[in-house]
Amino acid sequence: MSFSYRSIVMLLSVIIFASLLKLAFFAVPKDNTAPMLNAQEVRQDLYALLDQIEQHSAFYALTPDKASPQLKYMASLIVEQYQDMTPNDRFAAEITKLLNSLKDPGAQVHDFDDQSGDLPLTLRPLNDQWLALDSSNSPINNDFPFVTHIDGLPMSKWVAASQAYLPEPAKQSQEMQLPWLKKLNLLREDLGLSIKPYVLITLINDDLQNQQVTLALPSHEPQAQLAASNQEDKTQDMSVLEFINQLSQFERSEFQDVPYQLETVNNTTVKLKISDLYAFELNRDLQQELLKGMTHPLLIIDLRDASGFSPKLLTLLSRYQDADLNNTLAPNVMGFAHYRRSPELRNDYLQPLNFKPLDTLEYSVPRLKSLTRNLPSVDEDKFSSWYVRTKPTVTPEGRNRLALLVSPKCRQECEWIAYRTKSWSRANLIGEKTSGDFARQYHFKLPNSGLDIRFSSSLTYDAQGKLLSGAGTEPDIWLPQNSDIQWQGLVSLVRSAKPKTQLIQTSQPTKLAQAKLN
Repeated sequence: MSFSYRSIVMLLSVIIFASLLKLAFFAVPKDNTAPMLNAQEVRQDLYALLDQIEQHSAFYALTPDKASPQLKYMASLIVEQYQDMTPNDRFAAEITKLLNSLKDPGAQVHDFDDQSGDLPLTLRPLNDQWLALDSSNSPINNDFPFVTHIDGLPMSKWVAASQAYLPEPAKQSQEMQLPWLKKLNLLREDLGLSIKPYVLITLINDDLQNQQVTLALPSHEPQAQLAASNQEDKTQDMSVLEFINQLSQFERSEFQDVPYQLETVNNTTVKLKISDLYAFELNRDLQQELLKGMTHPLLIIDLRDASGFSPKLLTLLSRYQDADLNNTLAPNVMGFAHYRRSPELRNDYLQPLNFKPLDTLEYSVPRLKSLTRNLPSVDEDKFSSWYVRTKPTVTPEGRNRLALLVSPKCRQECEWIAYRTKSWSRANLIGEKTSGDFARQYHFKLPNSGLDIRFSSSLTYDAQGKLLSGAGTEPDIWLPQNSDIQWQGLVSLVRSAKPKTQLIQTSQPTKLAQAKLN
């Protein structure tokens, strides 16, 4: 059997390509974080962290004279405390507390997993008490449903300890506290308690009778770790053909079908959940579901986990806004923003956040000066020039009402939706206060721990020059976050709410008893 010159060349090309793919598995470095850090590695990572914060953090640049000594002091405490080998998850926890001193709602630490000792039960807030639930969300003891103490310390101590890991706007959020309250051994170290393979829980009932229960902590079996290691080895040894086959079946998440559809609550009310605002912009079927929902007397949209910078949802919801009767200097201006200057950033850095340069407004110089007169003066060496965002050009229509569920996880464009709809007379915000996370984030990896650090690199202001970043939006109706909302009760509450003009004049949001929803 003879081969043509073309066939030989093709065969050699395939062999070379397959060899290159196989070499790629060995050439790409493993992205595993170090399990332990020595004292020198801790100091090196802290030095790199402070350097990046000083160069790129927008919140740091607001008050550098105050932030710099505070950060250095906290870093020195970490160095002093951890002179020996330090677990990577413990170091990540200390970095989290250090970043929270910036009061930046966008500050986050990724690429670490603390599973050294989680609380073997689920806590759920109920008014001023905490329910103790098992994995099926049932009380671990029906006769004594509430937990008052853990390891002999009252719940208030554990809540206060968990708040050290939360940025300022989220410290009072029960939803944001829950993941940190779950980290039992981490909080034990902070509270000066010994690490044990079990936990002592004190339960109480409505008659103030109590009972103590001892629960074992989940153990990490060596066999399970070995199986995971073996599975990783098998993955690395897969053939080139298997690798190519996996690539051919790969689907990007933003193009997968969004499972959320319009659901009926009663004959006048429907609800819709939206989490990914980018996916919403790409999904015409979901947009049609929203438009269909807007024809009902009441539409409830669950935005508790919404993020992304697409303006499509706000544009559609602007049909609920009030007619603007104010003859202001610039009634179409929604807010301003600027970003932390950096050599690697281009002047269109805020364009994905739907901001544009001031001169695109085509206003006269005197009018621009009047428009920006309330904006704070800034150090031009640290911040860019001002950018502006305008309101969607949408005519209000209809008399239907809108209810939005929000939480501290409502971020980026969702923050704008909460801020804008707060003043609309036909809209009600329900849930917990948002965190004020409007910004683009700067992120990098620490050299030794491999931790992925993120913080805000831009700041957002309203049309009057008031800082919105880190402030958050208060709901009209306060509701602790959990998954067991009784929707008909929620509808009744929205229907009975006072007119929005009266609610704006009050300083406190309407309190909603948990018992009405469960």
